Formats: sequence, C-alpha cells, structure tokens
Amino acid sequence: MQTNLRATCAVASLVAAAALFTPLLAQPGVPSGMTAPQPAPMDLSKVTPEEVKSYFTAYGWVIGQRAGVKALALTSAEIDEIAAGMKLAMTSGTGPTDMPGGPDVAMKVQSYLEARNDKVTADTVVKQKEISDKYFADLDKNPNVKKTASGLYYEIVTPGTGDKPKTTDIVTVKYKGTFVDGKVFDQTDDSRPTQDFPVDGVIPGWTEGLQLIGKGGKIKLYIPAKLGYGDRDAGGGAIPPGSTLVFETEIVDIKAPPPPSPSANPMGLSPELLQQLGQPSAGSSK
Repeated sequence: MQTNLRATCAVASLVAAAALFTPLLAQPGVPSGMTAPQPAPMDLSKVTPEEVKSYFTAYGWVIGQRAGVKALALTSAEIDEIAAGMKLAMTSGTGPTDMPGGPDVAMKVQSYLEARNDKVTADTVVKQKEISDKYFADLDKNPNVKKTASGLYYEIVTPGTGDKPKTTDIVTVKYKGTFVDGKVFDQTDDSRPTQDFPVDGVIPGWTEGLQLIGKGGKIKLYIPAKLGYGDRDAGGGAIPPGSTLVFETEIVDIKAPPPPSPSANPMGLSPELLQQLGQPSAGSSK
C-alpha cells in the first residue's frame, strides 16, 4: 500500500511541480503556520534570455527534487528518457498510452517504479548498516561516549542547569545535524538561530537525548537508524534510508506546553443533547 502511494505520488508530483515550487523555495526561518512573502508580479518584457534559462533550470530542479525520481538512482541515459517523455508531452498529441502496450502501460510504469524504489532503498539500507556498524564499533572504544539501553549513544558536553525537560515540554534549541562522515544535512544558523520542538514530537533518539541535559546544556547525540528515521528516507531524500545521524544540540530554553483551550463541551455530549439542556452546540447561532 505504501509503495503504491509512493509511486502514485511520484507521477502526480511531476504534474504538480509548479504548485510545489513556492513551498520548496520558501524563505528559511518562517515559522510554521505563517506565509512566506510572495514574489511580486513580473514584467515579462524585462526578463532576459539568460534569466529565462535560469528559471527553467530551477524549475527542472524542483521537478527532480520533489517528484521522487532522485530516490530511483537514475542513470544519465534514464534521465534523458524522462526528459524525452516530457518533451513528447509538450510537443505531440501522442504519449505512452499510444505506444505498444496500450493503456496498461501506466500500470506497468507504476509497478516498475515501485520495484525500482524498493530495490534502491534496500541496497541503501545495507550500505548504511555497514557504515554504521563500523562507526558504532569505534564509538564503543571512546570512554567519553555513553550508551543507553535503547541503543542511543551520547556525549554530554555541558550538563546545563535546573530541571531536565519532560516529554510534555517544548524546548528551544540550537543544533547541527550531520552524517557520520561529517556532512551537514540540517542546522540552525543566522537565518534561523533557534528552533522550538515538542520533546515528544521529534525522532526517538532526540526525545531521549534531550531529557539528559538541562537548560544551557549541550549534548552530542549519535542516533542509529532505529531511533531516527528507520529504513525510510527523510527530508525530501536528503537523509538516505538507514542513516545514522549525529546531532550537536544545545538547549536554550525549556517551556511548559500551552494550556489546553477551554471547552464548552468538556464531556463530549452530542449536539442534540446539548440543545435539550439549553446549551449552544458548536456552530449554532446561539
């Protein structure tokens, strides 16, 4: 079911790439739930050929990034075939369903993409496991690195002060996330100096690790895949399936969750019963 959804979404994303352009290139640091500034209308008469070329290159990048094709580990020849198919769709009245195989070709494409995606994922997981096993074997020799019962490796740099966060708390953090080779895949920076997270709303390795230090504390987390994103990719393909993740994390602040909104119907009574009791139900005009 999940592979069917992945393949279907991959094909649908090619069609919807334009709609995905804005959120993909949204300004970093814009809080969740807020809308990033929208581009001003463009005067086409003032656009140079060089700019047009760069825009379509960026548009092609969006399609490749968001359509799921990156996860298929395509060869150069296969990328050329995708480009040829796009050109055919734009310049001709014929298409894959008009070719040998008839209408069933769409199902064959989906089946192939599913199998191809599953193979690439499985191969990547095997490769990542080999890398991770060696990495954790070396960590086991480091006296400064501790290991929890769950398999989380950690190194407390600064313990911090006060109470440690609870799973119900919200933490303000600075962090840098890297792979075991040191390549950065995500971090706070000048455009996003800190980030708020619910302690129980992140990957398990973070949830456990954040509770080991107090406010002002710094910790280095070595998170195996089973406590991270498991055998699936994340971040739009930026994090391969089966990856071990390393986070340098500082807790800047710890906050209690906001109080729940008061409910006019705390017992969950039906609208009909509320009306009988003379109380307005949700959506009523009283």
